Amino acid sequence: MHFVNFMILRRKNIKENLIIVLKVCSCLGCRFIVIAVGVVMVMFAGIQVMQFSREHVRSLQSREISVREHAQNIMMRTCKETFPFHSGARIFKDGREARHIAFLKIHKAASGTATSIFFRFGVSRNLRFLRPKWLNIVSSSDTIIDKQIKNPEEAPFDITTSHVIYSRPSFEHYLHNDTVYIGILREPYIQFKSSMNYMAPKYVYNLSATNPIQEFLKDPLKYEKINTRGPRFSWINNRQAVEFGTPDEIIMNRDEPEMTKYVQKLDKEFHLVIIAEYFDESIILLRRMLNWKLSDMLYRRLHIRGWDRQLTIPRSGDRKLYKQYAFADYALYEFFYRRLWKQIQTAGEDFFAEVSYFKQVREETEDFCKVYPNITDTETYEFPASEWTSKVTVDKELCRQIYSEEEDWVTFINSDKYSYPKP
Repeated sequence: MHFVNFMILRRKNIKENLIIVLKVCSCLGCRFIVIAVGVVMVMFAGIQVMQFSREHVRSLQSREISVREHAQNIMMRTCKETFPFHSGARIFKDGREARHIAFLKIHKAASGTATSIFFRFGVSRNLRFLRPKWLNIVSSSDTIIDKQIKNPEEAPFDITTSHVIYSRPSFEHYLHNDTVYIGILREPYIQFKSSMNYMAPKYVYNLSATNPIQEFLKDPLKYEKINTRGPRFSWINNRQAVEFGTPDEIIMNRDEPEMTKYVQKLDKEFHLVIIAEYFDESIILLRRMLNWKLSDMLYRRLHIRGWDRQLTIPRSGDRKLYKQYAFADYALYEFFYRRLWKQIQTAGEDFFAEVSYFKQVREETEDFCKVYPNITDTETYEFPASEWTSKVTVDKELCRQIYSEEEDWVTFINSDKYSYPKP
C-alpha cells in the first residue's frame, strides 16, 4: 500500500511540475528543454521508486516470522483440506485443571511414555483409576465391561490409561460426563514394524526363512483370513484403527467411504490425538488444553527398542506395500496428523517457544535423574520461573516417579499404599 501511494504521489508531482514549466517556456519556444527536463525528472523518480522498493523488500526479509505465521506455513503444506477441529485453548475456561481423563492406550505407538505422564498426574491428585484385573490391559479384543475391571461399582472413575478397544457408550458408562478424551497414533508403517518386532506372529514368520514380512505383504489379506478370527484378533491388521473401535466389517470389506464417516465420528469424540512423531508438540498442546503444570508433563521415553529381530529390519518397497494394505490406519493417522497442526495454530503465538523451553527442561531433568537412585535426599536441580511455569524443583522423588515403569504404577495403585476417595 505504501509503495502504491508513493508512485501516485510521484506521478502527481511530475505532472504539476511539467505544467508549470510548459507555461513558462511556451513563449520562449523552448519545448525541447521541457522534454529534456521531463525525462530527467522521470528518471529521478524511477531511481527513488527502485530504492524504496529494495528497502521494503529488505524489511520484509529481515523481520522475524511470528509463531502464528510459522504454524500457518506448516498448515499450507500439510492441510490442504478443511476439517472440523477443536480449539487448542483451555477446555475449562474458568482456569481449573482437567482431572477426568480417558487415555486410549494404543499398542506400539509410544503410549507407554504417555501413560507414565497420566499415572503420575493421577496419583499426585489421588484420582480414582479404572483398574483392569490383569496388568494394565482391560482387553485386547473387547471394550470395558464389568468382569474385566476391579470394583466396577466405584464408577464413575476419574481416569483410565489402559489397553482396551474404544467404544463411546461403554466409556461413558464408566467415566464422568466431563471426561477429556485423548488418543495416540504412530506412523502406521513404523507401528507395524514395531508390532512385528515385538509380537512376532508365527503365521508371518513361518512363511519364509529369509523374507517372511515381504512375503506376507504380497497378499496380507490371504494370510489374515486363514490365521486370525478377524481384525480384533490380529496385531498387524490395521491395529491402531481396531483399537480406536473401527467396526470389523469396515476393515474386512476395505470400505473406505464408511471409514471416512467413522473418522469424522472420532473427530467429534476426541479432544486430542497425540501424534507420536510430534510428541513434545502434542504434550505441550495437551498441557494448555488441560491447564496442567509444565512439571506435570515431564517424562522419560520408555520401551525404546531397536530392530532386535533381523527379519523386521525395514526394506525398500515394504512401506508402499503396507500402505496399500493398512488403509484404515492411514485414514486415521493422516486425518489426525492434519488436525494436530490445526489445533496448534490456535494454541497461541508463544506455542513453539514453550515447546523449545520444555525440551530444554526435559533434557536437563533427564541428565540430572540419570544417576537415580544415587541422588541424595538433599540434592535438587532447579529451573527458575518462566512465562510458562513457576519455579520447577527436580529432586530424588520426582526422578523416581519419572523413572518408574508402567508396571510400577500399576502395582502401586492396586496396593494398600494408594488411597483415593470412594464414590
